Amino acid sequence: MQHDERFWPQEVSVGEVIYPPGGTLGPRYQKTLQLVLLHSGHMRLWVDGTLREAPSRSVCILLPEHEEYFAFDTAGETHHSWVHIALPTFASELLARLQRLSWPLPLSPSMTQLMREALQLPTMPLSTSQEMLKSLALLMLWRYIGEGEHALVPANGSTNGPPPAPLIQAQQFILTHLQEPLTLQQIAEFAAVSPFHLIRLFQKYLTLTPIAYLWQQRVMEGVKMLEQTGLPIGTIAYQCGFQSRYHFSRRIRQETGFTPQEVRRRFWQQNSHEAK
Repeated sequence: MQHDERFWPQEVSVGEVIYPPGGTLGPRYQKTLQLVLLHSGHMRLWVDGTLREAPSRSVCILLPEHEEYFAFDTAGETHHSWVHIALPTFASELLARLQRLSWPLPLSPSMTQLMREALQLPTMPLSTSQEMLKSLALLMLWRYIGEGEHALVPANGSTNGPPPAPLIQAQQFILTHLQEPLTLQQIAEFAAVSPFHLIRLFQKYLTLTPIAYLWQQRVMEGVKMLEQTGLPIGTIAYQCGFQSRYHFSRRIRQETGFTPQEVRRRFWQQNSHEAK
């Protein structure tokens, strides 16, 4: 579907606002597809009279042709941003994928960064800013679908239903901070749960502790960089969060059975043979 012209936006608009305690919006008629990113506060939303709620650090999708009424946090300010996406047609296959997803989804660091870039584009004196904004909006939509569908897949056969939000937030935090010397406490604080509870979530859904998952992802990123870049091994080790080239080499060999040099050589030789 990615290359179908039906999915290239006709128009895109973005914005952000901070509502005071007790703020409201609507009722209004939703004309476009809209992503709403809730950075802080709380949102209650009535869609055609049915109540939905979105907490802080969540993202949700609003579908066109529905009446909406918003009531924001009464105890404090609510900061949210949004992107309106006007598509040429709202394809049934797109609607089906969106309706399968949990509502709302956890707001990932990657989605937050895309929103920051989208908010900056209208102020840039570039002839291509509108095309860039449409591309970013489409990327955000596909990321929303991708993250939502990923959450629907259990990590192992013993767990039913989507993983809880703190687990997804912790995974996203780890993946975007691989180079940093992360601690269990830092990861748990970002996910807004205790270290003990986070360990239980990881073991239940991933059969790993958070720190074991961190090192697993560092090794996977290291292997990918060995195969796809020509960077020195020491540089790759540093960028993946290893304390030394020796530590990196030892972990790579433990996981793959090969040294970093062998991993790179085998991959490049395989690609060379396939290209002939």
